[in-house]
Amino acid sequence: MLRIASAALAAALLLGGCASGYQSEYNAPNGKVLLVSKQDWASFQEYLGKIGSTHDGAFAMGVYNGRSDGWASTSCSYDACYGSNSATQAMRMCRDGGGECVLFATDNNILVNYKVEDE
Repeated sequence: MLRIASAALAAALLLGGCASGYQSEYNAPNGKVLLVSKQDWASFQEYLGKIGSTHDGAFAMGVYNGRSDGWASTSCSYDACYGSNSATQAMRMCRDGGGECVLFATDNNILVNYKVEDE
């Protein structure tokens, strides 16, 4: 039982380390505010519905002139995906589109300062 708990703790620390490797000007306490389009916000809400409260995932947003400009996400299709590299995968897919990307969320935790744009 102790080995399982130790493995779970190590996996959680590794996941936290992956997420913290994607610092940006939008996730500092007094950092810039990312303006998120309603369309990208709707896509993020779909991502949240997909991962629920038990699946791992990550959501990255493309950024152009301080506004969201597309997105990429990854998720685990089963509960407790310890050791997954969702953040790395989401950022890689986002960057494949070219331009700047920020890691917007891991699992259901938003990592940046943001505001949804009014249309």
